[in-house]
Amino acid sequence: MIVRHDGPQQTARESPSAPADDRLRVLIADRDGLARGMMRTALHKAERVAIVVTAAEGREALELVRYYHPSVVIIDTGLPPDGGVKFIDKVLVVAPETRILTISVDDEPTALAALRAGAVGHVGKEVDPDELARVVVRAADGEAIIPQPLMMPLLELVRELPTSGWRPLHSRLTTREWEIVELLRDGATTAGIAQRLVLSQTTVYSHVRSIMRKLAVHSRRDAVAAAENLRREEAQERRSPVTLT
Repeated sequence: MIVRHDGPQQTARESPSAPADDRLRVLIADRDGLARGMMRTALHKAERVAIVVTAAEGREALELVRYYHPSVVIIDTGLPPDGGVKFIDKVLVVAPETRILTISVDDEPTALAALRAGAVGHVGKEVDPDELARVVVRAADGEAIIPQPLMMPLLELVRELPTSGWRPLHSRLTTREWEIVELLRDGATTAGIAQRLVLSQTTVYSHVRSIMRKLAVHSRRDAVAAAENLRREEAQERRSPVTLT
């Protein structure tokens, strides 16, 4: 079933109840009406796609994300009003399990920024319609969709990562605690950390106390130093993949 929501003149919506099988819900967020129409038509042909909704700008698109919790969102890197990269953050707050693909004509720097922000892949607007449908299904199934032109820039980014720019996947510290350690290393105050991570200052204090307890230290400066030692030790012990930040 295809749901078309391409402007205020079309307000009727299907029930957001989940499909009975493994069929997918897809949101297309693109400022170009012709592109939206072509992608919607292409996805209509995919057997696993149950619902397609479209939006021309970020505010409407976020409303649809809240309502449908789509399996995949295709985001134009130039999506108004704030661009596709900032929209990715908003989508993942509302629907953290959603897989995000960006799309553009030629916007390599923004595509790379989108991957760092949480997108699982990027496609060019010259993509064959049938291939787009296959890419959406692959992304929903957990594949990363990285076009060949982005391979070398991504490799260069990995080579340039500082030793303190990653954290082990399995660690005594949680992901949030590592984020706070890295902000402490940069000299952030409690208020600054709270603002950056959208937390209350009380929550930040609680995380800092937990970090110092786990690392057996008594100051924030010592916590940063101990965390760096822990990072190296856990990397050597586990030799596991890393999460890039």
